[in-house]
Amino acid sequence: MDADTSIVSPVDSDLPDSPGTSWLTLRSDDQKFNSDTAPLAAAGDQSHAPPPATPAEEHYHWKGLLLQSFAFMMLEDSVRIMTANREDRHLLLNKPYWSDYWASLQQFNMRRWNDGDSFLVNYIGHPLQGATAGYIEEQNDPRGRMTVLSRDPAYWKSQWRAFLWSTLYSTQSEIGPFGEAAIFNEGGYTYPLHCHKNETMCRTPIKYTNNTGWVDFIITPVAGSLWMIGEDALDKFISDPLVHAHPHALGYKILRGGLNPPRSLANLLRGQYPWFRDYEHPEIYESTIIRHFDNAMSAEPHDHVDLFLHYTALGLSINTATCQGCRNSTTGAGMEFGFAVRRYLDIVVDTSIQPGASPGSSLNIGGTLWTGNIGVRSGYSGRYFAMKLTLAPGFASYSRTQATPDSPLSRNYNFAAVAALSMDVRFTSHVAFRVTTEQMLIRYKSLYRDPPGIGTPPNLSFLSHDNYINSTNWGVSLGPVVRF
Repeated sequence: MDADTSIVSPVDSDLPDSPGTSWLTLRSDDQKFNSDTAPLAAAGDQSHAPPPATPAEEHYHWKGLLLQSFAFMMLEDSVRIMTANREDRHLLLNKPYWSDYWASLQQFNMRRWNDGDSFLVNYIGHPLQGATAGYIEEQNDPRGRMTVLSRDPAYWKSQWRAFLWSTLYSTQSEIGPFGEAAIFNEGGYTYPLHCHKNETMCRTPIKYTNNTGWVDFIITPVAGSLWMIGEDALDKFISDPLVHAHPHALGYKILRGGLNPPRSLANLLRGQYPWFRDYEHPEIYESTIIRHFDNAMSAEPHDHVDLFLHYTALGLSINTATCQGCRNSTTGAGMEFGFAVRRYLDIVVDTSIQPGASPGSSLNIGGTLWTGNIGVRSGYSGRYFAMKLTLAPGFASYSRTQATPDSPLSRNYNFAAVAALSMDVRFTSHVAFRVTTEQMLIRYKSLYRDPPGIGTPPNLSFLSHDNYINSTNWGVSLGPVVRF
């Protein structure tokens, strides 16, 4: 930094890593840029805005760190699922999730470096993942989000904290319950090196892999941290001077975002523009969108408990004297309790029964159906009308199932999940009428099992031979609602 373009000002700090008064060096063009309106701030003269909080007054944003990391993880998993082939989707949708996850963990081979993935995946994709996780940590750290590339120890301590979080995120991505060992069962089976893992016509090689090794555990956080430092250098020496010289030019802001894709993604995950930089807008942490959402989710509820007594019609695959596994409409009744924890967030518990749903018995269905679900509900709630969406996992149990014609009748339990849209018409503050449309997924065990021949090199498999059927069933519930 040139001496003739810099000024020095004292900044009080009570941080453990800077016990005395520190000195912050700012460029004159930086000060000019800070007077510009922030990307998502209200328009107006910022000279009347309250002074920004110092890092000593600002607490660590743990909620932001966890929610943004979870959103990044869900984004990664969604892309993997959408781009997966048929065999990989079969592993996710039709195999036992938890037992195959555990079987895959037990087969991780940590006696080698390479896992069989391409250079592009291991040495480009994974560092990008590590850098994004690091920037998510940095932007939620009050001691780190104001730092820029320099010799200042505060910058390098911020990089160390980002490295630690990137390591934790990377480890979950590999062996966690939402990582590669669980989704598509990395480690649970082997395939030939340099062949697609589901390509059956590939020439049999001498070596094969189960897609495990040290490479992703090490490269993701280490190369990700180096990637962050490199992009911080691009910011300091290329994009920052251009943006500061032309603060209203959108093209230079887009260039800044394009030169730093991990930070751009991290910014989007917290509702900011891709080119947003904390050190240019120290008074802003949350975007307007996120702030309004957070305020809405923190609002106290108007109602506290509601009881929904409902009549239910559900389309199910059942057994009759003339047809096995045919879809028919069944009827029953149930009750649902809703507990408002916030104005726009409820916890719901529902149970219902369909008497004699399936007259005939088979492996998965037969007799009376009993369902139970617990989940969350959110949506609009007004004085005369309400509309809310419910997501609730649970179980579906038939009272008389029979594996074979000679086996005794028994009750079974199957995983189930419900997505429901409910609409209330309110007559008084305590009484309403509700109509709910729902889609219930029931996961049945299949009679089909994988053949015993799976297990010959280079195609070893350590996964379960069981398979499952996912049945989706539409239903409608209606009845009175009492609030108290």
